[in-house]
Amino acid sequence: MNSPLVSFIIPYFNAGSTIQETIDSIFNQSYLNFDIWIVNDGSTDQSSIDKLKDFEGINDINVLHIENAGPSVARNIAIKLSAAEYIVNLDADDLILKQTIQSALKEMKKDAKVGVVYGDISFFGGENFIRKQGEFILQNQLLWNQVAICCLIKKNVFETVGYFDEELSRLGLEDWEFWLRVGSSNWSFCKMDEIHFQVRVLKDSRTFEVANQNLEKIKKIVASKHIDLWVKNYEEIFYQKKMLLETPDYKIGMFVLKPYRFIKNRLKNAF
Repeated sequence: MNSPLVSFIIPYFNAGSTIQETIDSIFNQSYLNFDIWIVNDGSTDQSSIDKLKDFEGINDINVLHIENAGPSVARNIAIKLSAAEYIVNLDADDLILKQTIQSALKEMKKDAKVGVVYGDISFFGGENFIRKQGEFILQNQLLWNQVAICCLIKKNVFETVGYFDEELSRLGLEDWEFWLRVGSSNWSFCKMDEIHFQVRVLKDSRTFEVANQNLEKIKKIVASKHIDLWVKNYEEIFYQKKMLLETPDYKIGMFVLKPYRFIKNRLKNAF
């Protein structure tokens, strides 16, 4: 039997009330050559544990049980076990749109250098809005996370740059650091101008609550792992600014604005 081309990886912790919608959205998509890995990350809610029994024994669904270690660990275990060529990471309350994988695979196969294909995200639940994700820029990724974790990734990407950082597993935003490694490698990103996933906004969402509470710790860990990248890009920004200051256009602009700055300073000192 041939291995599925795409594996959906779903860390699961007390998500019994939402997992069925997530699984239904996967089976309702137009692309059919896939399997699903649900990794129970030490759930404590009995109804959520019982819910997993509905999926055990179903073709194309693999249910794993581990001690609670956080989503990075859960994802990494399933990604390593998967025999698929492509990986899609989903949370246990995310939804995938009908044409997403079919459309993303078509785009992925246009260029062998592309390792990640992503689109826009629609949020629903506690809040309703659309996040238009921009083109991936490595310098921007040093400052904030540009790409949502739910996207299509070649498994070879993980095999060449490594898996999700398990030090960030309980803190959050492990994909932020992962994308820095991908962006620093020979792999490229492809942004599609269409909505690919729906992300549920919950009051106790890990993305919106836990990660925000740990943001300073996360920043320090990410920075410490990419000091060389920070130094390299700091130098580039410094010299770009230096060159700008020396351009004739800049000097002319400064000369033209000089009288206006003088008047502004005089008015400021008068009050």
